This record gives sequence, structure tokens and C-alpha cells, in this order.
Amino acid sequence: MRPDFARNAAFFNELAPQYDSHLTNGAYNVLARAAFADLVARHVSPGSTLLDFGCGTGVDALNYAQKGYRVLAYDNSPGMVAQLEARCKAEIASGQVTAWSMDYLSFLDHLPQLPAASAVVSNFAVLNSIRELKPLFETFARHLAPPGWIIVSILNPLHWMKLKTPRWWLKGLRDGDGSPVYTAQPYVTYLHFVPAVLRAAHGFQFVGRANSGTLVRYDAITPGSESRSWWGQTDSNRKRLERVLWHTPAHKLLGHFVFLVLRRDL
Repeated sequence: MRPDFARNAAFFNELAPQYDSHLTNGAYNVLARAAFADLVARHVSPGSTLLDFGCGTGVDALNYAQKGYRVLAYDNSPGMVAQLEARCKAEIASGQVTAWSMDYLSFLDHLPQLPAASAVVSNFAVLNSIRELKPLFETFARHLAPPGWIIVSILNPLHWMKLKTPRWWLKGLRDGDGSPVYTAQPYVTYLHFVPAVLRAAHGFQFVGRANSGTLVRYDAITPGSESRSWWGQTDSNRKRLERVLWHTPAHKLLGHFVFLVLRRDL
């Protein structure tokens, strides 16, 4: 486990100065960031403390702070946190943002020393760098203030671009002794199917999910909630077939990311 985390941290340390421009190259990344932040605002009251797990360069952390949240920002890449510290200098000075970097296993031990957060938020598939998710969710469950929200983004393992590659069939479906593995050079990524994530987060209630790509469709799971929400221009001049697919169960094959909204059982 440690070599994977060290390898990924080294990669993102080098990428950190260019990471923001790299991430904004794709329109679906820009839409995913906006839709994810909106999901957080819908479920977690302003003034709450958020644990931004895998905070990166702090674009989201700054946005949360500006909306009135207190942010605990963690990343295992010191290079990424250095970018955050430059971006959020005023918010760190005021105490609204607290940022730190350490290796992942040390983070699990360090979390009890921090103020209890009302929610864990983790955007842009940070969880895909972790093979075994159960210890992480168990740690969150112990230290979240009630009711305890988890709102995360993972790579969509059923995305059509993965389904069409032989590597997906060779590695993506291999159960092994943990999550199916997909290696993306020069860093390691673990594909997590949604049922496997929910099993790992057995102490939490599944509230809703979204698929995020050229559009974002959110479907609530719990009764009485708003059943469907959209982000993006559904009435644009997109291909007719694509617009139709987003309105069918086949939308789960679309979008680079899946957002999951979980709440700790009361």
C-alpha cells in the first residue's frame, strides 16, 4: 500500500504547479466541479465544518470557505498543499481553512486529533487512489459529527471508454482479494464499482448518486427527496442520441465520474 501512495504523491508533487490548468482543459471537469459543489451546498448547512479529503490545490476549499464553511483540507501530496496554502492564505490566517499533508496511513491515525467535521467531501476521484476503502469509511464514521455526510466522486467504472478497451476486461473485472485494479501510468488507480463502495461504507445510508460528464444527472435514492436534478445545457445542439441516453437507465454508462451522497445512519 505504501509504495502506491508514495508513487502517487510524487506524481502530483511534480504536477502541482500545472494541475489547475490541466484540470480545466476538459469542459466536463469544469461542470463536475460546479455540480459537486452544488450537491455539497444542498446537503450540508453553511457554517458546518467540512473535511476536504484530497484537497488538491485548494480550488474547492476556497470555494467552500467563501460560502461560509470551515474547511479541514488534507492531501498526501505536499506539493498540492503548497499550492492551496498560496491560494487560501487569508483563509488560513483567519482559521477558516486548516491545511496539512501527511501520508495516508498517518492521516487515519491523525484524524481523531482534529475537530469533528459534519461532512467529508472528496472530489475528482481521490478515492480511486485507495485500494481498500473500508478502513477509510470506518474512520470517517467514528469521527464525523452527526448525522455525518460523505459526498465523494469516483471514476465511473462502467464508462463506455473503459468498456471498449481490452485492458478493462482483463483487469477491471478481476476481483482478486480487493477492489478491481486498473493501472493508469504514471500513477496507480483502483476502479471501484458502486456496490463495492456501498459495502465498504456499510455504516452509512445511500442518499443519492449522479453521473457526471457532458451533463450531470443526479438521482435521489431516499423516499421523499427530489428525484432528479440536472446540470449542463440539456437543450443544446448535442447529438440527439446522447440527450436521449441521459434520460434512460443507460446514463450510468455515461460520464467520467460518479458522485455518491451518503449519510450516517442515525
